[in-house]
Amino acid sequence: MDKQIDETLNIGSEVKLAEGLSKNIKIGTIGLIRQVRKVMKDAPYKFSNSIGREKWPATDLGAEVDWPAIEASYREAFNLVLDGGLSDTEYELVDLNGIEELENLLTRFL
Repeated sequence: MDKQIDETLNIGSEVKLAEGLSKNIKIGTIGLIRQVRKVMKDAPYKFSNSIGREKWPATDLGAEVDWPAIEASYREAFNLVLDGGLSDTEYELVDLNGIEELENLLTRFL
């Protein structure tokens, strides 16, 4: 019965992001997949690489990398696919295992 209620509410499985912090993943719909892909089109790097980095200016070896913008894209995508999104406080609590879970999570939608 709980699974049927969850499906009615468009809620899928649960992912653990830190001790005492778990979130349900929304069930992927075509509309949600489109939204996530639109948000993530400008994020060519892994989420873990973007955390807390400053913007890198363009050099002869490569283009400018706006790490804060990439991290913001990931946060927006996480808020789309996680039921209830992630508050600023919850985001700061995500541990190393949770970072890995979040990276794997988006592959379902991309």
